[in-house]
Amino acid sequence: MSPPSSARRPRPVGRPTQRDAAEDPVRDRLLHAATELAVERGFDAVGLREISQRAGVSAGMVSYYFGDRSGLYRAMFDQATAEIGQKMEAAVRGQDAVGSDSIEALMQVQAAALAASPWLPQLIAREVLATQGSMRSHFIRQVGEGPLPLLLAAVENAIEAGQLRDDLDPKLCVLSIASVSVFPHLLLPVIGEHLGIEADDAFQTRLVNHNLALIAQGLRAAGEK
Repeated sequence: MSPPSSARRPRPVGRPTQRDAAEDPVRDRLLHAATELAVERGFDAVGLREISQRAGVSAGMVSYYFGDRSGLYRAMFDQATAEIGQKMEAAVRGQDAVGSDSIEALMQVQAAALAASPWLPQLIAREVLATQGSMRSHFIRQVGEGPLPLLLAAVENAIEAGQLRDDLDPKLCVLSIASVSVFPHLLLPVIGEHLGIEADDAFQTRLVNHNLALIAQGLRAAGEK
């Protein structure tokens, strides 16, 4: 099977460029299939042949577009972080914010992103926090250039506007917000059963409301709801 083309012009031999990849429906189908299966069973339990079958393409297309399993994993991560960054930027600008509270909007964005990509925290724990490999430096670059500065800007703006306490360190606030948003997803498979908590849609809602309550008590300026 020859490499698919997103346009009628011939494609050069070899893996597609970044611009070509962004326009390629076959690559999109592979990423969508891989994400669906990762949500259903976890990425480690899914074979590359199964991914290609769900995408409706030959198994060789995974190698053609992503090189290997690690390349596919990285592409899934890039897609997830890009979507999070776009939604966070909209929230900071007030397009998705509730009233003028961009912090709440950002936490809602994080919760929705983790619900759509429950494999993401496990990838971060295994490939980023536990190792010094290429995925770690890739993660630092992607997050450092995307969602992280957006969240920091939102916290700084909220402090300046008097929504958050002015005695707080904005950078430590970012660590706290990220921790309460992501860490429960790592711990839930370990102790969730003992607490009677399941990783379902209700858990996402409970977690967001709980985290917002923590912020209301710990970070909000006096008089702020």
